[in-house]
Amino acid sequence: MMNQSVVDLWTQFKNQSEITADHYEAWAFGNSPEMADELLAHVLKGEKTGTSSLHLLYGRNFEDEKLPEVGDYSVLLDGNNQAQAIIRTKVVDILPYSQLSEVHGYLEGEGDRTLRYWHSVHQPFFEQALEKYDLTFSEELLIVYELFELVF
Repeated sequence: MMNQSVVDLWTQFKNQSEITADHYEAWAFGNSPEMADELLAHVLKGEKTGTSSLHLLYGRNFEDEKLPEVGDYSVLLDGNNQAQAIIRTKVVDILPYSQLSEVHGYLEGEGDRTLRYWHSVHQPFFEQALEKYDLTFSEELLIVYELFELVF
């Protein structure tokens, strides 16, 4: 997903900070351009400081992505795959879907910021992602929850 806008934004960030490394990922939230734009807007407003994904989709068996780690940088893309922001991971929790808390729902910054709302949008999202691999959703599936801060 690397494009010139990603390189340019990262270069601006490096020039204004004391970062010397060039280790970062570039990605967009969600599974559609509309969702990417909507969730990015929540980040830019300071409402969204958390995100979640299915643990079993990490690694070479499925998506071939590495698990996020504290200190990781990510360049966030909009729905047109253009770099718009940089975040840094502060906390990574791995816990069953059934054990996510009101705090997790609130930090996701979506809807009315309740756990009920979080469940109402994430379960269908996870079910759709699992369908691709002929897997079924369960409340015991592990979720990778990242708490992040907007740094640029």
